[in-house]
Amino acid sequence: MTKAEMKQIEMLRAKTPKQRFQMMADMINAQFEAVRASIKYQNPGITQKELGRLFKERMCKIYSLKH
Repeated sequence: MTKAEMKQIEMLRAKTPKQRFQMMADMINAQFEAVRASIKYQNPGITQKELGRLFKERMCKIYSLKH
């Protein structure tokens, strides 16, 4: 394990469970926003309804879920 990895683990251990959960939620939201931005970039002028449908479709593919 590198020094950087050890430092990162130390920093995570110092956080409360609530703080770690918030970090996880923030990362998931960032991932969702990146996916939405990608869909919008690939489909200029897309409606919110269509964006929602394509987002759900993409998430199902990413996580191998049936839709």
